[in-house]
Amino acid sequence: MKQLVNVFAALLLAASLPVFAQATAVRSETPAGDDAVTLATELFEQAVASPTVPGISAAIAGGEGVIWARGFGWADVENKVPMSTRTKMRIGSVAKPFTAAALMRLYDQGKINLDADVRTYVPAWPETHAVITLRQLTSHTSGIRHYEGDEFSSNRYYPTVVESLDIFKDSPLRFEPGTDQAYSTYAWTLVSAAIEAADGGRSFRAIMQQEVFTPLDMQDSAFDVQFEIIPNRQRPYTVVGGELRNAPQTDHSYKWGGGGFIASASDVARFAMAHLDGGFLKPETVALMFQPAAMSNGRFSQYGIGWQIGFGRYLEKYSDDVDAQRIMAEHPGAVMHSGGSTGGTTMMILCRDHGRAVAVVKNVDSEESAVPFLLALEMLDIFHKNRK
Repeated sequence: MKQLVNVFAALLLAASLPVFAQATAVRSETPAGDDAVTLATELFEQAVASPTVPGISAAIAGGEGVIWARGFGWADVENKVPMSTRTKMRIGSVAKPFTAAALMRLYDQGKINLDADVRTYVPAWPETHAVITLRQLTSHTSGIRHYEGDEFSSNRYYPTVVESLDIFKDSPLRFEPGTDQAYSTYAWTLVSAAIEAADGGRSFRAIMQQEVFTPLDMQDSAFDVQFEIIPNRQRPYTVVGGELRNAPQTDHSYKWGGGGFIASASDVARFAMAHLDGGFLKPETVALMFQPAAMSNGRFSQYGIGWQIGFGRYLEKYSDDVDAQRIMAEHPGAVMHSGGSTGGTTMMILCRDHGRAVAVVKNVDSEESAVPFLLALEMLDIFHKNRK
């Protein structure tokens, strides 16, 4: 597996609270003789040496909390702001598992029915569409379309979640709900509207804060509101003609729940681990989330409720990569989600077999080098082999 490039300051994250409420104390030195940390540091130093990789934030967590976290390269190239463990990164579609956690908190509270017609909660959803359930929305089996044209680069502000439904609510469904699978970020905009309505008072933003970010002590997670002053927010970059450029301005209010959050890599890893100890969601609820959704044709979706189940498409994509194939085979119970946004790419992997979670986020939307999936996979392997 390719490893790519640079060097910067070391910041180690030590945790002293339970898995679902970790502290964010930072150590300044690598423990002597810690082979896993040494190897992981080398991996990411090499990665950020590429001229098209401004910065990377990485973290790994276990049952004891965040084991190790560090920023490499620059959070802001022009102003020479180093990447740190507190940098808030654009995590793209990793927002979907975050939103799924809020949904299932309401499910545990008896406030929401996963199999009800979504119009039960969102009357604004057109009657002309076939019945769609939250279970179908969260497993990408609803038939709702994904981005079209330049929608991914939208810079329009939508004051409410319901108003953002106007982008796609009148588009025909791609197939009858429950009969096939097709990835859709817009499905999660509808999920967000249902969450807000089912709660009966709080805004989606308040629900995310009070049901997910605060209980899990995710102090470095927020909505990526472009006009707000948000401390430690990354600068987003893109690559044009092989050269690093500032990414264009975008507004994510049309897809908060599907791709509009920013978070530190430590918060992402901490979030993932919270699904293993039973203190955040009921164990039976987590089991439901990690069950591939059944479709009416007898096949199963690659997704459960908000999570990709197993390595699936990565096994095919990296079929010629011997190391990647080996590592994936050694972690068969893994669940995960990737994320791509304007100015950011992310990978989150939760290894249920060995009780570890890894998160890798870079502040550029190019996959030309330093692929987050491969880096996350190798970091998982390093700590599995060298930190028992």
